[in-house]
Amino acid sequence: MVSDNNGSELKIGKLSGAHMAIGAAAIFVFAILTLVAASGMIYIPLLTEILGTDKPVDLGVETDPVLFDQLVREQGITLAGPMSAYTLTSNIVYSDTSPMDISLSSAQLSSYLQATNNEGPLEDIQVRLGSGNHAEMSGYIDLNEFGYDFKGPVYAEGTFQKASDNSVSIDISGAKVGLLPLPSGSAMQGEQELEALINSHLSKMPGMNIESLEVEDGSLNFKGDFPRTFEPADT
Repeated sequence: MVSDNNGSELKIGKLSGAHMAIGAAAIFVFAILTLVAASGMIYIPLLTEILGTDKPVDLGVETDPVLFDQLVREQGITLAGPMSAYTLTSNIVYSDTSPMDISLSSAQLSSYLQATNNEGPLEDIQVRLGSGNHAEMSGYIDLNEFGYDFKGPVYAEGTFQKASDNSVSIDISGAKVGLLPLPSGSAMQGEQELEALINSHLSKMPGMNIESLEVEDGSLNFKGDFPRTFEPADT
């Protein structure tokens, strides 16, 4: 009888150990899935929605296509092509530079970026302007067509200011992919790429002149010379 009891206890012990191992493995797998879902880079049903990484961070900026239409009309800007042709990565020909003195709110700037980038690599863009040239941006980025296996919601904050008469400088102080902080090296690379992209557009603007550029009290204030006609080069 003693032998039988010892054998039963041994079997129970083995089963308990197996259950613990299975439980630990399940917890490990769940943790990995949560980490992946938290990045927003891979969709995991239910978990992605629970973590809220199926869409960009809402910065509380209300956007409206009407604001974009009003902005274009009030500034006398001519867009000679469909909205889908004016993404951040589009090849655009700029002309008819003239003096401009304008203050854009977070809603106006975000409405403009959403109207012109909903078919580009960066969609659902929101920009919340602060003070001291500080701003926050969120959006959903997909870089697969550019050869990078990367897509998901991104968030960044930092400063945006004049660097020269026809260029700007960007300093990203913090960035996230989904809920996860972006490593400093990757954030710096993103900063350099975004700065180069914007300055590439500015360099194509004949007569472009930045007299002053600042972010203050929730507005982007620009004074200088800016083109009034935008035409897609690839249409």
